[in-house]
Amino acid sequence: MAQNSQQPLIILADGSSRTIGSQATRNNIMAAKLLSNVLRTTLGPRGMDKMLINSIGDVKITNDGYTILKETEPDHPAAQMIVDLAKKQESEYGDGTTTAVVLVGELLKQAEKLFEDGLDTPLIAKGYEAARDKAIDVLDEIAIPATREALIKVARTSMSGKGSFSNLDTMAEQLVDALLDVAEDNKVDSDMIKIRKIHGEGTESTEITQSVTVDKSVVESEMPKDVKNAKIALLQYPLDARELQNDAKIKITTPGEYQDYLDAEEEMLKEEVQKIVDSGANVLFNNKKISDLGQHFLNQAGIMTAKRVKAGDLERLAKATGAKIVNNVRELTSDDIGEAEHVYEREVYEDREYIFIEGCKNPGVLNIIVRGSTKYVTDSLEQAINNAIGAVSRAMAEDKVLPGGGAADIAVSKALRKYANKFDDKEQLAIVAYAQALEELPVALAENAGMDTIDVIVDLLSANETSPNMGVNVIKREVADMQEEGILESQATKVAIIDAATSVSVEILRIDDVIAAKAMTPVGGDMPGTPNPWM
Repeated sequence: MAQNSQQPLIILADGSSRTIGSQATRNNIMAAKLLSNVLRTTLGPRGMDKMLINSIGDVKITNDGYTILKETEPDHPAAQMIVDLAKKQESEYGDGTTTAVVLVGELLKQAEKLFEDGLDTPLIAKGYEAARDKAIDVLDEIAIPATREALIKVARTSMSGKGSFSNLDTMAEQLVDALLDVAEDNKVDSDMIKIRKIHGEGTESTEITQSVTVDKSVVESEMPKDVKNAKIALLQYPLDARELQNDAKIKITTPGEYQDYLDAEEEMLKEEVQKIVDSGANVLFNNKKISDLGQHFLNQAGIMTAKRVKAGDLERLAKATGAKIVNNVRELTSDDIGEAEHVYEREVYEDREYIFIEGCKNPGVLNIIVRGSTKYVTDSLEQAINNAIGAVSRAMAEDKVLPGGGAADIAVSKALRKYANKFDDKEQLAIVAYAQALEELPVALAENAGMDTIDVIVDLLSANETSPNMGVNVIKREVADMQEEGILESQATKVAIIDAATSVSVEILRIDDVIAAKAMTPVGGDMPGTPNPWM
């Protein structure tokens, strides 16, 4: 008689690990909190920097949240969700990554307390989503119009958190005016903005202009280096007979045959250069190689030429000048030629030349040359300008700005506490927890400025009774009217932060089962088994 024996069913591969239930939730929350705490100290103009050292010993110093996350590459799945949030915030809004990550950590910290009080995940998620919707409504109510002066304040506020620059006010004004000039229907095409870095001079030498630069020099010293009323041709075609024929085999048996080959090559290049001349071009930018002989003929024709120009620069040139990028020089016609008032070569620093294209036919192209005494300064200023471009562009598109310095967070928090009273179930606890998480943002600003955080939050809550503009001026270390102090931020960016941080927090809270193909490495500390977000 056969015996029934029940064998265990194994569905996980060797080396796999599984964490379920409340332990999975707590581990994910802890990983997110650890990541948030790393960035918390970088928040605001008084935030600290992080020194990042890669595997080959290169050092980068920054307080930009996205850069820190990108360079350190945390591997914990919950931490990776936050990295994805930072990537989206950076790519779509150009600013607010640190605030978004810190808010995720605070929301999950409050959710952990709610777990301990017996609230279940669906109820917390429902309360958080209701709080988010109310928060976005409040942000819309307290927003003010995005005038030119307001946009300059937004730019200055965004840039002030990335370093101390002596000419911050001037740069903010120049940047806003340039963005307003190149915008079409209040929208800025970020792909048409090029930032180049040159260290060795002070930040006051930073240039913001409606032009295009090409980080190349003219190919021959005797060529024209300054052309007015420029007619511009753009090629992706090698002016080099040997490169075009590199797949062919040429059999030469006598010196005469070799000379015939050279003569044919010369004639071919003459014809190609003549096509450029016939098109009316007096300036040529080519993405491909140009042989010495080709350069000689272009020089004879008096055509200012740059070779191996990057594809991105060609696209910007096409947008700015109205030229068409041509892939075969024999198809080039006068209809493909673009226009600019002035094209010239200029030394930008110690035998380093750029070609500048100014007075372009079409608006919408912005050129920024960032200057700084060291690589660290230029990197910081580049990040500051990128953040400001993102914040200002979004504020222009939505025509709305908010008081900064945590004022909007406190206004929303107070509104949420009143809103929670409308609920007669435990959902109100989740809404109050959301309000408490928002209050931690100005607290973090004050903490990084060395202020007494208890006094600050009490003063903020009290002052906000009369005005939604009251926030933390961390430079002066006081609670003040942010609109009067000129501390403003983009309303669209703040809405994106609130929306994204809520969505990621709820996603993390809903996870109750983590199955990993390889075991996740815990670290020691106050809580044994706490996940390391970088493992």
